[in-house]
Amino acid sequence: MTAETISGALVMTPGIKHLDTLSAREFSVEYGPAAAGSEIVILDLKLVQFVDSTGLGAILDLVRDTIARDARIAICGAQPSVKVLFRMVQLAKLVTIFDTRDMALAWAGS
Repeated sequence: MTAETISGALVMTPGIKHLDTLSAREFSVEYGPAAAGSEIVILDLKLVQFVDSTGLGAILDLVRDTIARDARIAICGAQPSVKVLFRMVQLAKLVTIFDTRDMALAWAGS
């Protein structure tokens, strides 16, 4: 998992294929504290091919925590199977979702 600051936004890219019961805790432990100090957070899911309910819960926790401290968060790069899940749970009502990192970075700069 990597986290880097690009144009003032913290871009976090999980280096895993499955965000599931086995990896969700590690995701939360690593990314929750990293995001806590940033005003703009972008979660780039380009490598994640599958998200189960536990992984979705970890993403929702990150989104809620970020919003609760009046910071901005967006998700980008979701694979088609992950986009289907996001549509089913209507995640876009909570967080802005972009197809590409460039689109998310443009949003962060606005």
